[in-house]
Amino acid sequence: MNTKTDIPKEIKTSLVSYLSGQIANEDLNILDQWIQESVENKRLFDQINDIWQATSNLNQKLNFDANKAWDDISKQLNSPSSNIKPAWKIYSELIKIAAVFVFALFLGGTVFYFIDKNNYQPQTVEYVAPLGSRSFLKMPDGTKIWLNAGTKIQYQNNYGVDNRKITLIGEAFFNVAKNKNLPFIVQTSAINITALGTKFNVKAYAEENSIETTLIEGSVKLESLDARFKEPLVLSPNEKAVYTKSSRSMAISGNKGIGKAEKIPQSKPSLTLFKSVDPKPIISWKEKRWVISNQKLSELSVKLERRYDVNFIFENERLKDYAFGGTLEDETLEQVLEVISFAAPIKYVIDKRTVYIKEDADKIKNFKNLLME
Repeated sequence: MNTKTDIPKEIKTSLVSYLSGQIANEDLNILDQWIQESVENKRLFDQINDIWQATSNLNQKLNFDANKAWDDISKQLNSPSSNIKPAWKIYSELIKIAAVFVFALFLGGTVFYFIDKNNYQPQTVEYVAPLGSRSFLKMPDGTKIWLNAGTKIQYQNNYGVDNRKITLIGEAFFNVAKNKNLPFIVQTSAINITALGTKFNVKAYAEENSIETTLIEGSVKLESLDARFKEPLVLSPNEKAVYTKSSRSMAISGNKGIGKAEKIPQSKPSLTLFKSVDPKPIISWKEKRWVISNQKLSELSVKLERRYDVNFIFENERLKDYAFGGTLEDETLEQVLEVISFAAPIKYVIDKRTVYIKEDADKIKNFKNLLME
């Protein structure tokens, strides 16, 4: 008769390495395949994860013996009382590391741990969605996070116990689980965004001069890190705040027009509020259907560079002013460029990871003839 622990040796090794945060990429692939083989494997994996969290302290996870660790798990799996509750519900003092990996395992991102083995302090977990890849993870508190290409988030491994703080570099969409006692805070280079239970998008790439926050549902509060804002800004659904990094003061201006805002010229950094925006084009990057709303190629090319991990080179600056709008659905880079070339008088050449954009003289001539008719 098979027991719960009749698992191939290489899977046992991968499981222990995984739960301790020391698994290699090739072992992740092996474990992934095993989990997807059957519902029973998936159920067993979840149970092992619960047991590990409930019985292992931090030192065991940092300096573990694979055989001993598996023996401990096996004993509990085969005991009548092995049907325990998840550890994060039972022991708030335990470090909730392994839960994050359950979701990261399938989604192509990379998780790193920075650990001081000699003197325990809350440790930093870093999750990266590389260029050319988008990722999703579910936090131990139930919060769901989608990461756009070229995005990095960091948080402490006591997340959900003492705090719910996330540091963001890049773009992410958050569906935040409600917890009145622990507000959810997204920290960027210039502002903090605080929410209790809500859905919102934040774009905060280090190389860009602005930070955009778009609220879909609920409410969020924006605060300046340098305390130069006179008061926090609270967003309502379908509002977008754009913080310009080059300023040191807060200037909010908006009207009731759809997606419009009154811009006040400033030499200092500013925060501009856009009301009644359509959020679909802003958050569609995480869906199969990517909605592009009349964007200049100068802006769209940056998004394509991240999405497909390529580099764009324009023949001249004039080409960057052409605009494109439409809906793309799981197209390859070449298919996207082909669609854009129909809408604008351009032609393209793809050389490995570089895309060259040039003027199409014949199309320009045809466009001029149409205008003259």
